[in-house]
Formats: sequence, structure tokens, C-alpha cells
Amino acid sequence: MRSVPLAVAMLLAAASPASAEPAFETRAICRTAIASIMGRDPKLIQTTASSDGVVLLTYLRPIDNFVWAYRCRLEGDRIVWAMEPGRWREDPKDDKVSFEVVGAGMQLRIIENHVDGSTTQQMFDRDMIE
Repeated sequence: MRSVPLAVAMLLAAASPASAEPAFETRAICRTAIASIMGRDPKLIQTTASSDGVVLLTYLRPIDNFVWAYRCRLEGDRIVWAMEPGRWREDPKDDKVSFEVVGAGMQLRIIENHVDGSTTQQMFDRDMIE
């Protein structure tokens, strides 16, 4: 008799949000997205969060010490970014960038849907990002 409630409790625990995939922080998602878009290593991109939910990112190019700066924000699974200074990439004619958490929360997939109809996807393991 006791095993039935225990089995139900175990099923409910398995379906609870606590067992959902671990989330990546907004800063990690933005860092990974900019790295994917620009062909860089995510660990080389520095981040700073601002009070309005925008992540500020910088990358120091080693060959000439030029500092590239970007801004990034999340809208659901969509990544909206801009060069600093520059416009947000949210126009219908801009590529659409999104993300998915996969592999039981151990990987982050960055998806770029280009205006020409092609799609680019890149997978990053958690230890490559954090």
C-alpha cells in the first residue's frame, strides 16, 4: 500500500521544474552568441550586465589590441545584439539569432537564420562557455 504513494511522489518529483534543464545565465548566452556570430572563443569575450537587462560585451583582438564592443539582450529564445555604437539587429532584413539549451542543460546551441534563407547552427559545451 505504501509503495503506490511513493511511486506517485517519485513521478511528480521527476516532472517538477526542479528537474528541468539547468539554465544558462543571460551573460553566458550573449557571450556565446557574439562568439558564434563573430567566429571567436566565448571565453575571450568579457561581459558586464547593465541595470536595464542589456549585456555589454568586449573582445580584445590579440593581433592589434583593438577592442570590439557589443550590446546584447534576450527576448525569449531570441538574441538581439548591436555593435557599440550601432543599431540593434532587430529589423526584418537582419539575421535572426536564437538559442536552445540542449543535452540535459550541458550544451547551448546558437542558431542564425540568415535573410537569404540559410541557417547556421553552432553547439557549445557548458565548459566552453562558463
